[in-house]
Amino acid sequence: MAARSVCVTDVFDKSPITSFHIKVYFLCLCVIILDGFDLVIIGVTLPKIAQYLHAGSTALGLAIGAGQMGPLIGAILIGMLSDRWGRKKSLVISALIFGFFTMLTTTVGTVPQLALLRFLAGIGLGGAIPNALALGCEYAPGPRRSFITAMMWAGMPLGSVIASFVAAWLLPHHGWQSLFWVGGIPPILVGVMVAMFLPESLAFLVRQGKDKLAIRNIISKISPAMAADRETEFYGNEKKLAGVPVKHLFTEGRAFTTIAIWLLFFLSFYLLWVMLSWTPTLLRHAGASIQQYSVAYAFLNLGSLVAALVIGRLMDKFDVYHVLEIWFVLAFITVSIFGLGANHSFMVVAILAGITGLFVNGGNSGLMALGTISYPTSIRGSGIGWAYGVGKVGSMLGPVVGGVLLARSWSVGRICVVNGLSGLLIAVIIVVLGRHAFAARRKAVPEMASAASAH
Repeated sequence: MAARSVCVTDVFDKSPITSFHIKVYFLCLCVIILDGFDLVIIGVTLPKIAQYLHAGSTALGLAIGAGQMGPLIGAILIGMLSDRWGRKKSLVISALIFGFFTMLTTTVGTVPQLALLRFLAGIGLGGAIPNALALGCEYAPGPRRSFITAMMWAGMPLGSVIASFVAAWLLPHHGWQSLFWVGGIPPILVGVMVAMFLPESLAFLVRQGKDKLAIRNIISKISPAMAADRETEFYGNEKKLAGVPVKHLFTEGRAFTTIAIWLLFFLSFYLLWVMLSWTPTLLRHAGASIQQYSVAYAFLNLGSLVAALVIGRLMDKFDVYHVLEIWFVLAFITVSIFGLGANHSFMVVAILAGITGLFVNGGNSGLMALGTISYPTSIRGSGIGWAYGVGKVGSMLGPVVGGVLLARSWSVGRICVVNGLSGLLIAVIIVVLGRHAFAARRKAVPEMASAASAH
């Protein structure tokens, strides 16, 4: 009897989501939640750390800046290595590095030690994000891939919200070190759970072609009927690429896509961090009370959670590029309105903050999904890692620019309108990228048909 060949993509697309899928998504989501948690704890503990180390704001600012370099390097370096080592191994290593050095932060005695430990923890943290997104994406059915990726990215604002509540309880009663214990132990536990319970990416295993037993075992949990047929052979629809992974981000017609995605990530993370870093200060300059800008900031994160789920669903149902184009035009409009309406009543401020978070953070989630699905499995870790690293540069620049504009006495409305223009520029780049992708798909159809007939 002739062997029957099945593409692993069809295994996902023709099977329902099972408890096996949910386990994968949940563990990947946990990793991203811990990233969001970490973003908050360093900010809320900084005044206490300053007192403990008898350090000035300038020295601590340099230490936090060094900490921001860690995720950038980790995303690029470990993201590339994951295309050779596999997603699972890279994710485990990243989680253990992140957790260990976060816990070690409780022992710091000088500012240089703080800078070093934040830098090392950041390497693990930065490496975990692209691998968690890539692994979750590679276990997602095609029709739900954008939604699942965006849903996992929603773990960032969720982790920030959780950290805010945890800090409010722990910091006054147990000191700043307690937050770093809480921020360090869970990544280690999650890393162990990933090592024990999470499978390697099926697409990665098929591309490697070495462990057919593991491939069939994974498929048995997704589609038992397919795995039961011993005559069935499974293949991938992507060829194995030789050489350094980053090189392939610029070959075979991917150079334009890669540059465009880097620009999109840079601008999106820039706009996001202008809003996240300076919203309370902007509202205070506009005359808002402590209650108003605190609640507004909470609503900004709440809008992020809702948006991450909504935009992913829309991207699966409609054209990915059209959804993102409209979304970022609305991001520009809402950021501008938020700035112009920042001195209105408490209820107006809260509603505007929620709507702004919906479009600014939601657009960022949509771009994470777009970046994840824009690269083949063989270079997906490198693709997301480099894009995320470029985005981190934007996230570091955003707070600096916001501070400079405030120092020059710009009005809140002017700051928001000018920075909101990033949303319009993003929309234009997406229009161009969408047309490029459409032309590339038309060219690729005959080649895919030829490959399928060969199998």
